[in-house]
Amino acid sequence: MKSDIYKVLQVDFLTASTCLLRVERKDITFRAGQCFSMAPVGLGINREYSIYSGENDDYLEFLIKIIDGGTVTQAIKELKVGDRVEIAGPYGEFCLKPNQIESSQFLFIATGTGIAPFHSFVKTFPHIDYKIVQGIRHNNEKYGVADYEAGRYVACVSQEETRDFKGRVTDYLTELSLSPETISYLCGNRAMIIDTYDILRENNIGGDNIITEVFF
Repeated sequence: MKSDIYKVLQVDFLTASTCLLRVERKDITFRAGQCFSMAPVGLGINREYSIYSGENDDYLEFLIKIIDGGTVTQAIKELKVGDRVEIAGPYGEFCLKPNQIESSQFLFIATGTGIAPFHSFVKTFPHIDYKIVQGIRHNNEKYGVADYEAGRYVACVSQEETRDFKGRVTDYLTELSLSPETISYLCGNRAMIIDTYDILRENNIGGDNIITEVFF
């Protein structure tokens, strides 16, 4: 798919190693949950990032983890308002099915910046019946928490004392009562997805109702 050039509108560091990048949208269309290939202009290589903004926002937003030694993310870290990035896409089918949006109960499970597509889901479809469970190491990694309705977001904090759930996502899920009809979306690191898949299957959630997107 042909790429195009987009101007950077905003760069916000939510933590020392996580930034929220906003760029102009132009006339691009996408479905919540899809991803784009992106890099600063002239870099020569790119990476794929899930969309963080909603389908109806007049900009594109990406939630990006800055990786030590990562060529693309280190270049993104240096971006300023007015700089340009090259974007191609959208790609992928990690999306809600239109016939399920109004009637289904959703469980969105993420680690770290894997919460990005779920933020896009909620921004696009604010009235869906959902719960988000995010595994994080530190309390300051609850990205976009103010955008979720009270009681619908759970942080599982593994490396700090917290008022939230203390432990891993899998620890929380073993204590959660799940309906077999729940439609579960998993996005994040491979180990979490493998372990969580097994827990969901043990709760009689069918494989057709478990949709995964491996970030790393």
